[in-house]
Amino acid sequence: MAKNILLLGASGTAGSGVRKALLSQTDAYLTLVSRHANQLTPNLKREKLAQLDVHDHDALIKAMKGQDIVFSALSSEGDPDELARLAQDIINAMQELHLKRLIFMVAMGIYNEIPKSVGAQDNVDNNPAQIHNLRAAKVIEGSSLDYTLLRPGFLVPGPDSVVITHRGENVSGNTTTISSVGSVAVRLITGDLQASRGSLGLNQPTKR
Repeated sequence: MAKNILLLGASGTAGSGVRKALLSQTDAYLTLVSRHANQLTPNLKREKLAQLDVHDHDALIKAMKGQDIVFSALSSEGDPDELARLAQDIINAMQELHLKRLIFMVAMGIYNEIPKSVGAQDNVDNNPAQIHNLRAAKVIEGSSLDYTLLRPGFLVPGPDSVVITHRGENVSGNTTTISSVGSVAVRLITGDLQASRGSLGLNQPTKR
């Protein structure tokens, strides 16, 4: 049976990659959430649009009803607490509707998992711009949801080729192809990849 997916941040770089992969590699039905949803052209057979602010609880509840999985490709800039507030708003709405499955994108470096040989300047201890990702991850990890955190590096174009690491493991690179984020999303949503209450680092294989 085809799943219903709520894709938050559908018009961004990562969200667009996830959307493309889900349309081409699954039979899922997508609800595309964005402040700029009216700029998207939906596949009328499998997609619908929801233009809203995630902080608007009633609008989020309306969009979330009937969904099986919530996928967040949201980002924030400036305010170090904004992404954590977005995460809490999502959790609150999901709990109200008794939804469990959340896939939430943060960023590589929140656990200081980037070794010096790769570029440790992007670890949260060295880069205050990472704090909002860490705070959001902690909010998600403190919830009762069946979550998976995704930690890509710098998003770049390129083929689907990814190395997956788990929390506590160093990464071997600091870039991730957009298509790889999409393929991991597909594997999680179809159940091919199991990562319940897990945190996955995504990076490209090391070139030899």
